[in-house]
Amino acid sequence: MIFKDLQHAWNPSPEEIRAWAYSNEKIPEQDWELAVNSFENIPMICTFIDDEKCTHTCFFLSSLYVFTGDIVRSGITEDIVSLHELVDHVTKTAKSEQLKNWVERSKHLIKHPKEYDYDYWGLGSKYVY
Repeated sequence: MIFKDLQHAWNPSPEEIRAWAYSNEKIPEQDWELAVNSFENIPMICTFIDDEKCTHTCFFLSSLYVFTGDIVRSGITEDIVSLHELVDHVTKTAKSEQLKNWVERSKHLIKHPKEYDYDYWGLGSKYVY
């Protein structure tokens, strides 16, 4: 077991996230996407999506859509600017079609925030599942 207890799973370190990404363990907690999402973790999450050895690619891809949706929906200008910069950075490194699609869709949503739809940008994103 990667996490000592559920409380610890809600504050995972990058090492714990990485260990889980390549494990066969089930998701440690419902809505865990919310625990792993942070500006600091997104570059690492993107590497998981581009790595065929990652056993939880769909989970991490879904977490990216949740992250973008939550930031855009918040309307917090500083966070949206940071998201835009992050997406621009990922544009340069994305290898998989899945990640490239997230980049393009995120850029579109940032420009057109009124098009936010929870079914696509919330937990269980229809873009992924």
